[in-house]
Amino acid sequence: AQAGMTVAMLQEILRRRNQFLAIDPPHPSQATIGGLVAANINGPRRMLYGGVRDLVIGMKMALITGEQIKAGGKVVKNVAGYDMCKLFVGSLGSLGIITEVTFKMAPIPESAATVVAWGPLAQGMEMVDELRRSMLLPAGIAILSSEVAKEAGLPSVIPAVAIWTDGFAESVDRHLRDLRAMAERIGLASEIFRDEPHRHLWEHVCDFGANDQNNQEILYWITVPPASLAQVITTIDRWIATDHPARTIAHAGTGTIWLQLETDPSSSGRFARLAALAQDHRGLAVIAAAPPALKDGIDVWGPPPPSLGIMREIKRQFDPQGILNPGRFVACL
Repeated sequence: AQAGMTVAMLQEILRRRNQFLAIDPPHPSQATIGGLVAANINGPRRMLYGGVRDLVIGMKMALITGEQIKAGGKVVKNVAGYDMCKLFVGSLGSLGIITEVTFKMAPIPESAATVVAWGPLAQGMEMVDELRRSMLLPAGIAILSSEVAKEAGLPSVIPAVAIWTDGFAESVDRHLRDLRAMAERIGLASEIFRDEPHRHLWEHVCDFGANDQNNQEILYWITVPPASLAQVITTIDRWIATDHPARTIAHAGTGTIWLQLETDPSSSGRFARLAALAQDHRGLAVIAAAPPALKDGIDVWGPPPPSLGIMREIKRQFDPQGILNPGRFVACL
C-alpha cells in the first residue's frame, strides 16, 4: 500500500478478498497508511493480532539525501541484519519519508461480538485479572470510565468493561458464554452487543480523544506493564474523584491508558504527577494532544528516556541538518 492511501480505502480493497488489516486507528477515512505507521497508531485489537511493528513486514522510504531505500519484503521471514522497518515505525517522519508499506493480513472473522460488563471499578478490574488467567483469547479489552460509557451509549452510569471477541462462530459463542458466567460470578451485570451496537461501541473507543475539534482539552497517553494497570487506574481514579471531570479508556491487554481532561492552570503540574506515577510502574506518560499555548510551556514527551543518546546519534546519521520534522519528537529531535 502506498503511504497516501487511507486506511478505510485499503480495508475496502482487502474486504473484497475476505482479508483485513488488524489495526483500528481513529477516523480511518482520514488516517493514511504513512501516518498510521509513522505515528505507530495501534487499535484495541492489538492484544490478539499484534501492533503496527508486528504487522509491518516491508517498507520503502525516501531519505533526506533523496535516496530511496527499502527494508523487509513481502514475506515474514525474509531479512537478516538490522530491521529498518521497526526503526521507522513511530519515528514521526524524523528519519525519512515512508512511501510504501507491506503489511501482514488476516482473514475477516466469521463472527464478532462484545460482552459489556458494568459495576464498580474494583470488580471490573477483578474480571480483567480473571480473564487474563483464563484460556480465553479476546481480541480486545477496554475499561471505560462512567462518562465515556455513557457517551458510547451503554446502559450504564458506572464504569464498564468491554470485551471484544471474534473468530469462528463456535469460538465466539464459547467466549460469550464464559464471559457472561465470569461477570455473574464476580457480581457484574452484563450484556452482549452484536452487529451495529458492537461496531458503534468500538468506533467510539477507537475515536476517543480525536474528536476535540476546538482543541480545548488535554489528551494524555499513559502506558505501563499490563500487570500494573489496575493499580495505576485506581490511583488516577482516586486523584480525579475530587478534581476535574475526567474521561478514560484503558486497554487492558496492552497496558495503555487514554485520559482526557479539561485544560486549567494546574495542567502542567498534573502531567508531572502522571509522568511520575507511570515511571514508578516502569512506564511512561505523554501528552498526545493539547492547546498550542499549553504545549509551549511543557515537554509533552515527559522525562527523556535512557536511550536518548542513541536516538540522537541515529537522528544525526539520517538527518544531520535536522531538516525532517524538527522539534516534533522526543527531546525535540
